[in-house]
Order: sequence, then C-alpha cells, then structure tokens
Amino acid sequence: MDNSHQYISRIADVLRKNPDGMTISEISSGLSMSRNTIGKYIEMMFQSGMVDVRTVGKARLFFLSKRIPVTTLLNYLSSAVVQTDERFRIQSANLSAADFLGTDYSQMTGRNILDLLVIQGLKPEVRTQILSPDRPLIFTTDFEMNLADKKRFVWLTMADVVMYDGTRGHYFIIEDVHDWKEAEESKKRYYALFHAIAAETDDRIFVMTPELIFTYVNPRFGLAFDREPQSFIGESRMDICDNNAKPLIREAAGYVCSMGEPYRTLFSIQERDQVRWFDERLFPVHDNSGTVREIIGFSRDITGFQEGGSAGVLLASMMDLLFEAVITTTPAGTVLSWNRGAEQMTGYPRDELIGS
Repeated sequence: MDNSHQYISRIADVLRKNPDGMTISEISSGLSMSRNTIGKYIEMMFQSGMVDVRTVGKARLFFLSKRIPVTTLLNYLSSAVVQTDERFRIQSANLSAADFLGTDYSQMTGRNILDLLVIQGLKPEVRTQILSPDRPLIFTTDFEMNLADKKRFVWLTMADVVMYDGTRGHYFIIEDVHDWKEAEESKKRYYALFHAIAAETDDRIFVMTPELIFTYVNPRFGLAFDREPQSFIGESRMDICDNNAKPLIREAAGYVCSMGEPYRTLFSIQERDQVRWFDERLFPVHDNSGTVREIIGFSRDITGFQEGGSAGVLLASMMDLLFEAVITTTPAGTVLSWNRGAEQMTGYPRDELIGS
C-alpha cells in the first residue's frame, strides 16, 4: 500500500509549524522517522514545488514553498486546461474546462476527454490523428465547437507529459478564438474588396504612412509613371512630385494625422512636360488606440476642368463620377454620350456607341 501521501502530509504539517525551515535531521527527529525516508519524501516535495531550500553554513534548511500551486492558478484562466492519463482519462481540470466540454465539473474525473470533444464537435479524423503513435509530441488544431448552443471556433493544443510519479499523460488546452478568427476573416474580405476596387478604378489610389512612405499604390498610379505598382513600396511620396506641390501634400497629411479627419486639396504636378491638376482626398486609418497609422489617398485627374476646360469636358467629368448609366441621344436616337457607368452596366465601350 502506497503511504506517500500520508508521509508527505505529516512532513508538510511539521514544516508549517516551523516556517523558518528545518534540516532533514530535525524533521526526522520530530516525526520519529529515518533520515533516509525523510530525505526521499523531501526530494519528492522539492521536485513538485511544495518545498524550497536554502543553505545556512553546511546545513540545508527546508521550508514550505510560498509559490501558488499551478492547479489553483489554472482556475483563473478563461481557456480550458485538462490533465489526462495515458489513456486520455481526465485526472484534473480547471473550472473553465467544464463549460468547454459541456459537462458538470464534479463528473469530469475519469471520463475520456476525446469522447467529450467528439460530442462537442471534434471531427473523428482529428481524434484518429491524436491517437496516432506517429503524431508530434505537441499537437495543435482548430475546430468548430458547440458552446452554449452556439458554434464557436476553438484552438486545441495537446502535449504529451510525464507526471511527477513517472507515469505518462497528456495536457489539453482549449482556447476560444472565435472573435479573433472572425476578425481575421473580415480583415481578409475587406483587404480583397479594397484591392479589387482599387484595381478597377481610373483614380490614383495609394496608402502611405504618416511619414508619407508608400505602403500600397494601385495599378493606375503605377501606369501614370510607367512603373510597376510594387516598385513604389517604401518610397517617399515627396520623391515623385515637384516642389510646388510638396507643401500642400505635407499640410494635407499633417492635418489628417493631427485631427484624425479626412482632408481634401487641389494641386498641380509637373508630369512629362505637362502640368496636371489633381483633386485629392485623404482618409485616416486608425489603430486601436485612435492614432492614425496609415493614410488612404484618392487622387483624381481634373486637368481639363481645372484649367478652364469647356462645358463639355466638365459635363463628361461629372457624368463619369456616377455609377448609374447616363446616355444622351438625338431625337432620332443617335448616341451623343455614353458615360463610364453605362460602359460598366452594359459592357459596351463608349467609342463603339458614339454616333450609332
């Protein structure tokens, strides 16, 4: 019969009454037990963290550890932590585990954790992977779990461990990552949406840091300079505009960063021996603290309109800003104008329709 728990309990009681510490000889004398026996159990208690030791001269004084037991600390975690034996039968668990496994805390000990996880949504093929002798010592996976009658994504980590008594076992840690996963999925969707829209527009769209360093430019921006869009990444916007425009661009970016609000400005830039006018709008991108992390810019070429273009140029520019299809004809039905919205809606280019 194993009396180790009884011996360890008696040693702990003696040390509790002598908080300054005791030598093995003193403990042995107080309990009327041999020094070898005391030494054996003191070593077990030291390895498990129950006692600490300090040296005074040649003597080693043992005293109860002031560290918090790990099993108690685990109860303050929101993640489920479960310890099992080698056959996956639950030996101990923290309070969160009962909620994750959908069972009463008092009835968890002795139950097979894999059976409980399959009930909660773990796929049988993942269970087979866990049981495989070829799997790594630390196994991780995510799966959809039923928590409080709701589907939630969780992250499962399982590790093979050896207990203090030398037996093998496993630790399972289950963490609810549903909100994080949904945020990541939303981030991917909006990322794809932004790039799709930016690639299809004729406006020059870019993203830059508060220091005016490019982190993204769309294909139309690159085409204006006969460069690949990717080649602008890491370059300062100040390097690609003339001196007249630099103060206006700096002022606009400074306002967006300091006020956290959009800003609109008009300026001209010398491009290929020609002065071109732009209507530019800058929008802040905030981080979680509210600081402007990046700036999204929409730059529209308004050269013909800004420099006194005809009413026809103005009308065409305004019509091309609309998403709706706008078509003008003669009384006989001859097409006079066909805006960009009409091109996108019908699929027919304006050059083929004008005059038809």
